[in-house]
Amino acid sequence: MVDVTEVRSLGGGARVTSERREDGVTVVRFENPPVNALSGRHLVLIAAEVREALNADDVRGVVICANDADGFFSSGADINEFGGFSQESIEDPSRVFLFYEMEKHRKPVVAAVNGICFGGALELALCCSARVATPGATFSLPELKIGLIPGYGGTQRLPRLVGLENGLRMMLHSQVVPGVKAEEMGLVEAVASPEQLIDRASQVVLDLSSGRMPKIVTSDYSDRLPPINEAHALAQKFGKDLMRLSQGGKIPQFQACLDVTLYGVAHGSTEGLLKEKSVFVDLLHSPTGKSLIHAFLAQRATTKTGVPTDGANAGECPRKAAVIGGGLMGAGIATAMIRAGIEVTIKEINPGAAEAAAKRVTKNLKSSSPPALLRVTTDFAGFADVDIVIEAALEDVKLKQELFKTLESETNANCILATNTSTINIDLIAAKIPKAHLQGRVIGAHFFSPAHKMPLLEIVRTTSTSNSTINSVMKLAKKIKKTPILVGNCAGFCVNRTYFPQGQVADLMSTKLGINPYIIDRALEAFGLPMGPFRLADLVGLDIVAAIGIIYGMAYADRSRSSSVANEMLKLNWKGQKSGQGYYTYDKNVRGPGKPDPERISQMFPSALTKDSPVSDDDIVDMILLPCVNEACRLLHEGVALKPGDVDIGSMMGMAFPSFRGGLLFWAMNERGGAGPVMKRLEQFYRMTDGFPLFKPSFALVRTAMANMPIGVNPSPHREFGNPDDVVVVAGYRTGMGRALRGGFKDTPIDDMLAPLIQKCLETTGVEPDAVGDLVVGTVLGRGDSAVVQSRVSSFLGGLPEHVPCKVVNRLCSSGLQSIADGVAGIKNGYYDIVLAGGAESMSLNPFINDELQPNPKAVENTATCYVTMGQTSENVTAKYGLSREQQDRLAVVSHSRASVTQLSGKQKDEIVPVATTVKLKDSSGKEMKKDIVVDRDEGVRVGVSMQSLGKLKPVFKKNGSTTAGNSSQISDGAALVLLMKRSEAKRRGLKPMGTFKAFAVAGVDPSIMGIGPVAAIPKVLDKAGLTTEEIDLWEINEAFGSQADYSIETLGLNRDIVNVNGGAIAIGHPLGTTGARLTVSALNELKRRRGRFAVVSMCIGSGMGAAAVYEINMDEKNGKL
Repeated sequence: MVDVTEVRSLGGGARVTSERREDGVTVVRFENPPVNALSGRHLVLIAAEVREALNADDVRGVVICANDADGFFSSGADINEFGGFSQESIEDPSRVFLFYEMEKHRKPVVAAVNGICFGGALELALCCSARVATPGATFSLPELKIGLIPGYGGTQRLPRLVGLENGLRMMLHSQVVPGVKAEEMGLVEAVASPEQLIDRASQVVLDLSSGRMPKIVTSDYSDRLPPINEAHALAQKFGKDLMRLSQGGKIPQFQACLDVTLYGVAHGSTEGLLKEKSVFVDLLHSPTGKSLIHAFLAQRATTKTGVPTDGANAGECPRKAAVIGGGLMGAGIATAMIRAGIEVTIKEINPGAAEAAAKRVTKNLKSSSPPALLRVTTDFAGFADVDIVIEAALEDVKLKQELFKTLESETNANCILATNTSTINIDLIAAKIPKAHLQGRVIGAHFFSPAHKMPLLEIVRTTSTSNSTINSVMKLAKKIKKTPILVGNCAGFCVNRTYFPQGQVADLMSTKLGINPYIIDRALEAFGLPMGPFRLADLVGLDIVAAIGIIYGMAYADRSRSSSVANEMLKLNWKGQKSGQGYYTYDKNVRGPGKPDPERISQMFPSALTKDSPVSDDDIVDMILLPCVNEACRLLHEGVALKPGDVDIGSMMGMAFPSFRGGLLFWAMNERGGAGPVMKRLEQFYRMTDGFPLFKPSFALVRTAMANMPIGVNPSPHREFGNPDDVVVVAGYRTGMGRALRGGFKDTPIDDMLAPLIQKCLETTGVEPDAVGDLVVGTVLGRGDSAVVQSRVSSFLGGLPEHVPCKVVNRLCSSGLQSIADGVAGIKNGYYDIVLAGGAESMSLNPFINDELQPNPKAVENTATCYVTMGQTSENVTAKYGLSREQQDRLAVVSHSRASVTQLSGKQKDEIVPVATTVKLKDSSGKEMKKDIVVDRDEGVRVGVSMQSLGKLKPVFKKNGSTTAGNSSQISDGAALVLLMKRSEAKRRGLKPMGTFKAFAVAGVDPSIMGIGPVAAIPKVLDKAGLTTEEIDLWEINEAFGSQADYSIETLGLNRDIVNVNGGAIAIGHPLGTTGARLTVSALNELKRRRGRFAVVSMCIGSGMGAAAVYEINMDEKNGKL
């Protein structure tokens, strides 16, 4: 029987209880879910209970144990407390009692250990008079993994119990010793079953207190220690281990542990314990200690994703899985799951491939025969029963799309469909299975090679992936002992995208700056990376590097640059390690790294023959890695990565960034000074390389530096309360943009496009149709009175009563924005309270060229240029400002890339109103027919547009010119509309504004170069708004032509990261009267998503003008936030 005498609680399940047994033994049991960490507050309670029990006359001794329901005696000290730890912390009275005084008390204390007993918990047990463990208990001192040494006597007491060699091995290797082995080593005195543990430990207390067992003070026990000369000789046996573990001496804790242990052998435990304290605190605050502790905490935090886990969101760990493809990657994935007890089916293309797959898995498992949990097949039999399928086929979009289409039909309705792609957009892979995708069943499960060994798993969610799917794959990661990081969907995801700059920068450094490739590699390897960028490229394969480069060239054309020599190397079959020659030369008969071959590669890299570098090793490291930091900041700003720690874990576990530096972002923050110094260093390299784009600081990094915040933390701009008299947008919608003459709207008049938008604005806001004061429509091409008549018709079709008037506005390409500005002015002037304003255009039903327009004979010089075609003005811009074809094409690739990513993700689906219409077609015989369709997307967006594909197009407007159909805006059909009212009216109606119309400006420019209109209009509108370019969070600049858009962006100094983030008119289209309103709708929705404050919309205007408007999102008046 026991008598519970006291319970001391800390809240949150943390508590300490004392139980008085009839035999005179007090059992002190501690609990701190989930891993029973020994926090400082917990140690105070434990010390108080033990001290009180030992001081009681009727207590013969104490048993210390834990509530081990979760398999933990204790994980050790609470590492979260280490940040403020000091020498004084160690000398806290509670710690002094438990770790220094308790072992010398006349009454015995016995540790009863079941479960994990690591770190400070084992040191606590070592301070007891004896230890009793279960067979399932495990013991370890893993402090060296986090840059420390044991700090509570472990270096002194452990060797005294288990012998110097065993003790050093346990500490240096963070060896885990099970209960039975611990008894053999002398670490525990007895082993008992969990049911008998407390009784057996209590008996040991009684045996010690009665003298039947000798009571040993561990720190005074030296029978198992050798003489100091033998100890030094024994320590020499660990020399090779020390060099390997400390990475050639870069990490100090291993040598420190050895030195402190030997110091205690030489000078006794008292001096040894003092030395241990001092060294422990020094290491705790050393760069290595801080870095490794950060890495440890960041790894633990990767599972904190913010994804709901309640109810239907919880998900279940898959029990049966299938893998498509049994190559090196597929077999590795299968191996990892089989080791965890999961049944796996591998699907291969033929019997030979199936047999090879089985052999790979068998070899991975180091088995003589295929495991019982493995089934290899050449068909899809049995796939209906699996919980998850992981596709690990070749990196081919069409192949993966067809596989997923088959998998949708072959699996059950709850099966998770995962892809192991490393670079391809998952929405694109899932494009052929919209039903399964919308159900949330598609996800990325990106393993790193070799999959059964590498610890990282990138779990890639799309905007459609369900919470239950995410949580199921997170649970799978835990079961197969992988560290998961949840990331967003983009080319390269988190890890590979972060690191894509390094190879391109290395190529630039060797070909343009004249730095020897081998010197670059040596500098990175001396820094702590296992290999530099050139050796890594050889390992991956230069053909694969080139293929991946094409993907990045399409996805991030604004900053990605192809290698100037890669194709030449591939022509010579220099593919790297696989072909025997790459940047290095490889001997097929000799294992190990390749050898430098400067003579051979000097034909590609003359710098290979140079002996000295024009820059320092630190410069080389910074030039390679800081662009990766820059890219990581973009990832965090875009929400691809959830937190900086996830990027650090990805860098360490996915790209072998040295853990003793804490990960990529931790290194940049702590060793390179943080955002400000990193930004300045990048700017220095940008100038040094004549504007190499990967060195240009990202918007995210610049904003972080301006706010003086840690790298990776994205500061949100402070929003202010609006004024009741502000005119605000309370609703905004648009149609999809149809391709003129051949798209879904080619036979649809503007009234049929506008009417659904009118209805949507009124329905979502609850505004009464008769409360609308005016309908203002920007439109350009309708001749005569047709535009006014069609706008009036749209008002009736949209549900407006006859007393609501309408008008049309024509300021060419800015008409949609001008109509909004006119509506705002009307409200401010008191003409009406509520206005519907926007734009509509049918470039299919109205001729773009007005043949009736005759030049005025008085028009000369710049006046005459008002008649110049828009295409010719583009060529004029390129000629006057020296814009290259490459610049224009690159902007076009970016436009299509961003628009396609947005469209595939469905990010803008809520702003697009599907419009049912009828299109006229011709059948195979040429007979006209009609077809009912729904236009619900932007039809001009193209996936996979590249510099190569655009480079094949011929100039349109000038022989030997550079403006092509590919780098010009598309002619399109579409409409967009917003609902405007004063903030006070919106508040009265209970409507939440999307944004405030803050300022508007129009400016004139030389008509012959009309495309530069934004360069004149934007400074003017910013001046009116009292803002600078640095304060703007989002830019929507109409891409009439790549030439004028690129010139405007560069001249104004805009950061391209926040310009046309969802693509521009080159991809989406430019229905002239609509564009200003479309940009407004998209900008306000995106500004909200980004938690920004200010957005600018701008465009050039034919005949030589530019227009711009500033929108602002204000704080909500009720609670101060949106």
